[in-house]
This record gives sequence, structure tokens and C-alpha cells, in this order.
Amino acid sequence: MTEAIAIGGGLAGAAFAIELARHGRRVVILERTAGPHHKVCGEFLSAEAQSLLARLGVDVWELGARPSTHLGLEFGSYVARVKLPFRAAGLSRYRLDQALLDAAVRAGVEVRRGETVTKLEHDGATATVHTAGRAMPADRVALATGKHNLRGVQRPQTANIAFKMQVRPNTAAAAALDKLVHLSMFRGGYAGVCLVEDGIATICWVIERDALGDTAVSWDAHAEFLSRRSVFFAEILRGAQPLWDKPVAVASIPYGFLRGDIIAETIYPIGDQLVVIPSYTGDGTSLALYTGIMAAQAVLDDHSAGRFQAAMSAKLRPQIAWARLANIAFVNTTAQRVTATVARLAPWALPPVATFIVNRTRLRV
Repeated sequence: MTEAIAIGGGLAGAAFAIELARHGRRVVILERTAGPHHKVCGEFLSAEAQSLLARLGVDVWELGARPSTHLGLEFGSYVARVKLPFRAAGLSRYRLDQALLDAAVRAGVEVRRGETVTKLEHDGATATVHTAGRAMPADRVALATGKHNLRGVQRPQTANIAFKMQVRPNTAAAAALDKLVHLSMFRGGYAGVCLVEDGIATICWVIERDALGDTAVSWDAHAEFLSRRSVFFAEILRGAQPLWDKPVAVASIPYGFLRGDIIAETIYPIGDQLVVIPSYTGDGTSLALYTGIMAAQAVLDDHSAGRFQAAMSAKLRPQIAWARLANIAFVNTTAQRVTATVARLAPWALPPVATFIVNRTRLRV
């Protein structure tokens, strides 16, 4: 019998495992991928995320993270630049996830890569994790599959698609992005960009299916799509060298989701399986790390999954409520027109509103 299993070796699963292993618990991480890989993520790390990573033994600056001190906002012809209330960091998930798994191994966690979980069963007292080749009973299980649902444990479906691409920008674009994370809002979606290690720019965009239209999966088609909708992105993408043949993508992300149902008292949903904040807030990483650590603390204190979820819901509900409200103001197509009009008629109003929203949608550790 294994004391604890984390299904998924991303941010939340690794945080859960490290915290438990440091307290002498035997923990196994089951990660379906055989090696490091790219995930759809804005790769923006807030001050809270940096602090949580440091607690887990990961220094983002030693890994080559790039700093961001300002936020750029674009609504049509309106562009504002707002000072962030902290020094953010840009670091790829490709590098960060591997660093966390390395930290897990150092803490004594058994990491099994290339193991896909096919089924999760529970009988009240224990849970059993099934892979293609074995059945593993455990006292406690963390459901940390990120944006991908495990069969039988579903989340709501939505009509959006998120994409990510990394490019090497030209010299002028790299200078424009220095110490900046930029968001462009347009009909049916939004796009963000920041620099990560080695001078690479990570671009993420979320689009409603209807707004996407017939855009193909090729990067050239997406680059044209973004350039038509944003003057800033048109400049950033001019002459940029794509690092992959096509973007990575994930569909139907339930932004604003906060799990209410209890799967079982021995199964702890963490990360995106517990809470999904709209990606433009830049706080998804913090929530993944925090919920992983707090689930481990709940296990150490012998608190049930139900008690853990109740505590997390009480703490995170105000943050998610503000994020949902901001989502209406900045992402909803009709509300975007109003916001753009306000920005044009009263350009002084948007920066303090943006700063207020940044503060309200941050995790309070």
C-alpha cells in the first residue's frame, strides 16, 4: 500500500509530493509523458508563485527567468502601460516542470514517467489507481491532471480553445518586450506575451470557437489572425522565428471553475482539477502550487478531501469571483466595446482599474 499517489507530475502534483515527502511520507508521482514537454500556459510567475516555488526548493532566477515589471494593455487603438505591484518572472513550463520533478526526486519522491492512469477507483477507506500494467492502492490520491480530465472525473465543457507558441523575436521586438508582459483584448478572445529564458517569447491566446472561424492549425495562419487584431502583436511577430511547426492547444477550459462536488474523501483534486482562474490574471501557477501544498498539509493533518475542498473554496471563492467579473468586463464581446469606449474617452481611468483587478485576482498566501 502506497501512502500517497499524485496523478500528474505538473506544478500541483509535484508540489503535493514534495511537501509530503519532506515530512517522511512515501509518495509516488505518475506522469503520463516520458520527458519534458510544452504545455499551454502563459509562463508568467507572480510574486506569490515565486515564493511558493522557493519553498519547494526552486529558484526561478537561477533557472534563467526573465523579469517583468510592467503590464501592457491593448483595446483596439488604446494601449496602456501599468506598473505591476511586484516583479514578475517569465519561465517556460518546459524548464520549470522538470525543475520541480528534480526537486521531488531530491525530496525522496518516486517519479514514474510514461505511466498513463486509465482508471481511478475508491471504496471509502482507500483509493486504487489503475495504469495499463498495474493497480496501485493508496491511502490518499491527488488528482493533478491539469487541464486534461481523467475519465469518470469530469469538469464543465466550454466553447473556447487556448493556444501557445514560442518564437524568437527580432531585436526591436525583444527590446519592446523587455520587462513587459502584454495583453491584447479583441472580439472573442485575448492574447498575451512575455519573455522567458534565453530571450524566447511565449505567446498564448484564448479564442471562442465561433471567433476562430476557419483559422488553420498552422502557425502562419494564427500569426496572421493575431496580427490583424492587434497592432502590438503585428509588430512583435514581424520577422519572429517560430520554434515549433504549429501551436500546442487545449480545448474547453472551464475558466472560473471551482469544484464543489467531493470525488471521494481519499481523493484530493488540486490545480486545475480544483480551480481554474482565467489565464489573463496570471495566477494559475500560484493556485496550482498552493493547492498542491495545502492538500499535502491536509493529508499530514489527517483531514479528509471534503474538509480540504471546503477550506479551499472558502479561501479562493472571492478571488475567483473577481476574476469572473473581470472576465465579463475585458473578454465578453459586448463588454469589450464598452471598455474600449471608456478607454478612448477617459484613458486615465483604465490603468487604476487594471491595477485594482491585478490586486484583487492575486492569491493571498
